[in-house]
Order: sequence, then structure tokens, then C-alpha cells
Amino acid sequence: MKFCFGLFMLVTIACNNPSSVPVPHPPAITPTSDTPYSTQQNDTEDLGSPTSFVPGYYTGIIPCNDCRNITRKILFLADHHFHMKDEFNGRDAAPVETEGRWQTTNDQLQLLVNNAVAKRFAVTNKGLTELSMTGTPVPVYPDIYLTRKTIGADNIAWMEKKTAGIDFFALGNEPFWLMEMDKDKQISFLQVDNSQPAVFPYVTAVQQNRQYVHNTQKDSTTMQIIITPQFCSDGMSDNWYEYKVEVKYNGIIYVGCGVKLNDQWAIGN
Repeated sequence: MKFCFGLFMLVTIACNNPSSVPVPHPPAITPTSDTPYSTQQNDTEDLGSPTSFVPGYYTGIIPCNDCRNITRKILFLADHHFHMKDEFNGRDAAPVETEGRWQTTNDQLQLLVNNAVAKRFAVTNKGLTELSMTGTPVPVYPDIYLTRKTIGADNIAWMEKKTAGIDFFALGNEPFWLMEMDKDKQISFLQVDNSQPAVFPYVTAVQQNRQYVHNTQKDSTTMQIIITPQFCSDGMSDNWYEYKVEVKYNGIIYVGCGVKLNDQWAIGN
């Protein structure tokens, strides 16, 4: 009985003294608003921003269904012709080469073969990314770009020739030969069996059917040089060249590849 009376008095005191009993407060309510949520990434930097197209040499690695991957190389010439080469890595197959014309329209780069659009690319600050024929991104090529490379930029020998004032350099094999053009001085032609090159005065070329023809002469010896803007491989290295070169000298035709080393010089002038 004493225990019950004591418990009754304790409850009575607690009720009359509310400050002794902590009263919980409800959490503060912060106003909220609906925020739209999207599963799509809108990082335009990751996707590449549109930019103007600059002709030149572009290359990159693209997916392949029945090989490891494909090394794609495209040379875009200033006269709106292109030369594309696909090399199949991990498969015993010959490279596929395609030639045609290029054009830009509606912020796209289009490759035309026989006057029909064969490929479309978006031109971005990251490079060229392939589009479908309807102009939409290709799902199999996410974040894959062909990037512009400077031909010969990592070729020390070419850079040394450029520093020495050489405007155009060409070479070929079977038999091996070298040719250097200095528009302010001369044209030199070296055969593998000779220790000294044959030297001719530089002459301006005559343009014929997209080709540039130099006809030069020293004493009774003549030499004709035909330069054709197109993709060319020397067959001895991974170097790419912008021009196919034919040299007619002493009754023999020498075939090879050439590269312009002076960006300020127009071929043939």
C-alpha cells in the first residue's frame, strides 16, 4: 500500500511540473519542389561540340564484327576529293580503299562515291564521329572519333628537310629513288646507284586533269614530274603521303609518293 501511494504522488508531481519532463518537438519541415530527373547525360563536352571542318589526314580505330578492330585512315584533299583506307586488324583480309568526293552540308560531312552519299560524319571539336545514313548517331560507335593528324609531324627526317627549305619531297622503290623540290632553287633527283643527285632548275607546273606536270631540262637531259593529289603508300613504312608521283628520267618511269613540306606553297607554283 505504501508503494502504491508513493507511485501516485510521483505521477502527480510530474504532471504539475511539466518543465521536468522533456517534450519532443516535431522536425522542421523544409519546403520542397519537384525536380525533373533524366537518365540521359547532357554533357556536351563528352559528346563533342560542333565545329568547322578542316581538310587533312584523319585516322582512328573503329569496331569490327569479325575482327579485332579496324584502323580507318582518310585523307581529305583541299580539292574536295578523299581517299579512305580500312585496315582489318586480327583478320587475314586485304585493306579496303575507297575514293570519291567530300562535301559539308547541314553541319555534316558527307562522303560521296559515284555522286551518291556513302558515309556521313558529325564534325566536332573531338574529331569526326560517324552518323547513320539518316544523320543520327550510330549506336555501335559511341564516343569514337577520327582525329586529324599532321602528316609527317613525327617524321624527323621530313622535318629536317623542311627546315633546310625543301618544299616537296618524294620517294619510291624498285628501284629506290629520292626527289627534293626547292621552289627557290632547284629540283634534285637521286637514284640508289648514284652517289650524287641529278640537279635541274625548278619550273612551274602545268595543271592537267587534276595533275601537276613539271617539265624541266638541264643541257640535253630532260625530266618530267607528274604529281597527282591522292592517297599514296610507299609500301615500306606506315607513312602516309598526300600525292602520287611519277618521274620520267632517261627513258625510265619511276613511281612513288610525295609529301608537301611547306604549307604556304601551292603545289605547282
